[in-house]
Amino acid sequence: MVHALEKIQQLLRPNGILLDIHPTNEPAALAVRLIEQIIPAGWVNESDDYVEYEWADEALQRVVDSERFAVERVGTFEFVWHADSMNDLRAYLAEEWKDAIIDDVTAMRVEELLKLPVPDKEILVSEAIRIARYRRM
Repeated sequence: MVHALEKIQQLLRPNGILLDIHPTNEPAALAVRLIEQIIPAGWVNESDDYVEYEWADEALQRVVDSERFAVERVGTFEFVWHADSMNDLRAYLAEEWKDAIIDDVTAMRVEELLKLPVPDKEILVSEAIRIARYRRM
């Protein structure tokens, strides 16, 4: 990651801006929406405990400490995506988020909630996303 940041610094003009967006190391929350009611169901964990996002934060801090970039603004926002069934969610995770883990208890809870006789329902996955703006020094 530090190598990529060094390359980016070379490509940016002086005072150029780097925007960084990546998930935080907080597990993504799983919930089921039944019409307008949102019921928490558990978490999406990762086999590596989200360590790559901590590494990204550390790499960014190193380039700030070395005075190659200055932090201008940091924040977080929630990114929510939707699935119609556990099968759909598992298929998406198998393709796009290979180290994601949904434990059996959470999966069973989601399945039970989706079986309720409610016409409008879906699975919600909420991720905390870090966004930051850096200026090239």
